[in-house]
Amino acid sequence: MKVTIVALTFILLGATRALAADACDYGKPHADAPPELSQYAFLIGDFRIEARVWKDGAWSQGFRAARWNGRYILGGMAIMDEWFDFAPEEKPGTGRGVNVRMFNPDTGRWHLMWQHTKDKQVVELSSQLGEDGKMRLEWVPPKPERKVFFETYGPDHWARLDHRKSEETGQWTPRYKLEAFRVPCKE
Repeated sequence: MKVTIVALTFILLGATRALAADACDYGKPHADAPPELSQYAFLIGDFRIEARVWKDGAWSQGFRAARWNGRYILGGMAIMDEWFDFAPEEKPGTGRGVNVRMFNPDTGRWHLMWQHTKDKQVVELSSQLGEDGKMRLEWVPPKPERKVFFETYGPDHWARLDHRKSEETGQWTPRYKLEAFRVPCKE
């Protein structure tokens, strides 16, 4: 299984775009795709990422950190989203990564894999929509000291939030926030 994922990763990394898709062509869900595919539909499109750090009880001012774009793949049965450290049009050699997200109706969970050019390791992840409407992301095997989830603020604005458990207090505290703002696509 891992060999298949690694092979798929290199194929997908070789096929990545550097910028927004021409004419907003991000694909569409297949008619027979699980309806849960819509749970990650907020990732579809091209987004500018501002990173924020939790400090002194508040989020820092955001700084431009990356581009993140997503589209339907495998004939509309899955979602692939790409990460580019900084803006690829400004720094063509920038680090990049890819997630492949597929929903498994048998388990009721999302199965993901992440690959980045920096560490060149495939990371297996799982996710599920929480009762609070937030998509929760988990490592396989789990990392109990870390909670990651997505919040959506509208069709053009969402965030990925990372919380860590304090060793001293046992309390969960925010660590960083990757806030996404839609970039208009080329027409």
